[in-house]
Amino acid sequence: KGIFQFNATEAYKIENGELKDHFRDVSLSGNILETLKGVNGIGSDFKLSVGYCGKGGQTAPVGDGGPHTRILNAMVGGSS
Repeated sequence: KGIFQFNATEAYKIENGELKDHFRDVSLSGNILETLKGVNGIGSDFKLSVGYCGKGGQTAPVGDGGPHTRILNAMVGGSS
């Protein structure tokens, strides 16, 4: 049904154009299409991290990353 969940190393609450609360190791979740509609800023600071994920003695290469992104009304943690 288009539901997602991922973690971010940091996030900020923005009020009236000013950075307010700083959060670390946050979980974001919601409906992917509704969340994408709320994207209203994408930075030019793209970063990529590479590593390995393992289970049962096996490993696989993985990667993650992207630019800073501003999302209106993002669900941080829990559910509404």
